[in-house]
Amino acid sequence: MKKEEMKRIVQNYINKNDSASYAEIEWLFEQNGYDYRGELLSCSDQCEHVVFWGDWNAEAFDLLKELLQEGAVHREPAGPLRYLLDGAGMTIPIVKQKVQYKTDHWAPVVFAKGPKPEFVTSQVEAKTK
Repeated sequence: MKKEEMKRIVQNYINKNDSASYAEIEWLFEQNGYDYRGELLSCSDQCEHVVFWGDWNAEAFDLLKELLQEGAVHREPAGPLRYLLDGAGMTIPIVKQKVQYKTDHWAPVVFAKGPKPEFVTSQVEAKTK
């Protein structure tokens, strides 16, 4: 299966279900005969030891990167329970705080539909007495 076709399938799945974990996306890949297996890790831009997921090839990670760049999806933190329910996880310690880790730690995330929400601020007029 070609990357563009798989990308559309992933985006449709996320739109229908509001979000998807890496484990769910792997399941989609397997159901559609998409070759995603490899030796690469997806890591945070802030700390190379914060790992989102692993054992995929460059094309599979590029597929998600394109969806992120297009604003079709965004990453949100997820609890490890989400992955346990999906029957998957990583065997490295879980990220507990925002620090520069010296060893690999897993940051469980899901891909949610749409662009990353902006923080909305509004002005409220003060009431006069």
